[in-house]
Amino acid sequence: MATLKVTYDKQEDIPEGFADLYRERNDKWELKPDAIEGIKTQADVDRVNEALRKEKGEHKVAKEKLAKFGEIDPETLPATLEEAAENKARIDTLTKEGKIDETKVQERIDAGIARALGPVQREKTQLQRELDNTKKTLGEKDGEIGSLKSERVKNKIEGSLRDAAIGAKVLPTAIDDAVQISGNLFEITEDGRIVTKDNVGVTPGIEPKDYFKDAQEKKPHWWPASQGGGAQGGRGGGQGAPNPWAAGNWNVTAQGAYVKQHGEAKAAEAAKAAGVTLGATKPAAKGA
Repeated sequence: MATLKVTYDKQEDIPEGFADLYRERNDKWELKPDAIEGIKTQADVDRVNEALRKEKGEHKVAKEKLAKFGEIDPETLPATLEEAAENKARIDTLTKEGKIDETKVQERIDAGIARALGPVQREKTQLQRELDNTKKTLGEKDGEIGSLKSERVKNKIEGSLRDAAIGAKVLPTAIDDAVQISGNLFEITEDGRIVTKDNVGVTPGIEPKDYFKDAQEKKPHWWPASQGGGAQGGRGGGQGAPNPWAAGNWNVTAQGAYVKQHGEAKAAEAAKAAGVTLGATKPAAKGA
């Protein structure tokens, strides 16, 4: 079975029959976004990373602008304050000479300073708002990247489980069930291996192919009943499971339990493998 990659350097490297699923992009052949439903490619992750990089750059610029106003020191403010100081000095002189009301002068000075600082404060408020919005956007991008990475890990684990299930000869109708049930039991290690987790009810640290070997006894309904008679006829319902219809294992109670657990169709297969039909009252005669 061909294993597809997300990108290929050359078109001829694409496995036969799958070329329509790819498009040429940046001198490479990349899997189309809609080729496989739900899959996220490395290109998706790269595009989100690029957007995040731009957002971080804008965040830095906004922060640098805002830093100028930490001490209320815009570029025009020094000249305004210098002029106000000169005016106050002249007013002090006039006040001493009794030619002006100091209280009214101070009110005018304060009003002038407030007018000078008004645009500065508004710009500072706007920059603070932009900075807050940038932080929010960066948080959303980080979350999106985390989601993409989680989905890629899930897809990789499920792909490995599916391949292992096929190799273990799991029934085609049971593969989806096996992959779904088993997916949360696995993780990807730092060196890229896919193994079972600790404390999840299965042998820890084993790969999918070994996991399915262990599962043959616990999940026999994932496998077809053994075919044929003789030693083969003593098995059924799963790899290594006793066939209760076989002459050496004949057990009416076990037959009933088998039907209840696996259904009549699977039970009929197991009975046939032992040389009898479902509902038979005795095992097949030797040589029959």
